[in-house]
Amino acid sequence: MADRGTKVKVGLIGVNHPHARAHLRTLQLLDEVESVVAWDEGERVLALLKQDMGQKLETTVTALDKFLARPDVPIVVILAPNNRNPDLVIRAAGAEKHVISEKPGAANSADMSRILNVVRHAGVRLSFYYQWRFHPISRDIRNLIAQGALGRLMSIEARMVTSQVRFRDPSHWLFKKGTAGGGILSWLGCHWIDLLRFLVQDEVEAVSAFVGTLNGEAIDVEDTATVSMRFTNGALATLHAGYLLPRSVSGYTGATYDTYLAIRGLDGYVTWSPMEEPVLRAESVTPGWVDAPRREFKYSLSSSEAYGGTYGMAFVRQFIRSALYKETPPNTGDDALRVLRIIEAAYQSSATGQTVKVVQ
Repeated sequence: MADRGTKVKVGLIGVNHPHARAHLRTLQLLDEVESVVAWDEGERVLALLKQDMGQKLETTVTALDKFLARPDVPIVVILAPNNRNPDLVIRAAGAEKHVISEKPGAANSADMSRILNVVRHAGVRLSFYYQWRFHPISRDIRNLIAQGALGRLMSIEARMVTSQVRFRDPSHWLFKKGTAGGGILSWLGCHWIDLLRFLVQDEVEAVSAFVGTLNGEAIDVEDTATVSMRFTNGALATLHAGYLLPRSVSGYTGATYDTYLAIRGLDGYVTWSPMEEPVLRAESVTPGWVDAPRREFKYSLSSSEAYGGTYGMAFVRQFIRSALYKETPPNTGDDALRVLRIIEAAYQSSATGQTVKVVQ
């Protein structure tokens, strides 16, 4: 086990991913990271990356096996298309590297199960970039629910709407079913599905959904989805997700969003619009709220160039600590597997018109 305060070299595989530069910037900003060793199959893209983002960055064009054999790189960030990601994670875990991967991590749950079998045998840490878990408002919502301020949960509304497909390069692998596995649910809806599980500390047991490809672009994955979920505690949830907004800049940085979350219980509720001012609104009729049943919590969030801001940095920092000091990781492969199973249940429900039980 490394000494506390040890700086670490982190490997990065997949510099062509839409979030690669943001993830690299996060690693550069973390004091715990001594340097980043980036690997990809293309020399040209590595050279451009080195030229544009040289701080703490080393690039290598050596064979992947030699890269993974480096003893000075114990942690690897993997950012690959969903169909290729599982094999890369498996190779890294087989080389005894701790892995933090882009979400959803695989194109389907069967490939995620393959990953988990290897990771458990290798005894390494594995997490996926569901960094909304570390947002301070998320943490406070989870605490309010755990403390009973909302009482028995009854309903949840979640919305993850963003810029239309035409702003996001319809030829990208994200819009190819054979590569991505799915569309808006796999790319962005997965964040909210994981976050809901985290907030209510319960599992989805059944799903009813409709998905459609409505943007008019030549893609073969869904760009619009409505998903209804039932948790084992009886609470009912809806997720509305889609590439729907008609005005935006092109690309994946600075895209427009319309997001919303409301969680309602027998004794209270909370509402949050993550892309607006950082405000959490809550109401409760429980004893501790008698003098002020309706409250508004305002947050002053530090600005950061990291992926996900300062809470994104906290997410990665916790993963590094879990790898070096055997602390609790920010999430696990089992979390990612459950998200994929919920998404697959949504696709099955849409195709059959039936409510689908989620594999537990």
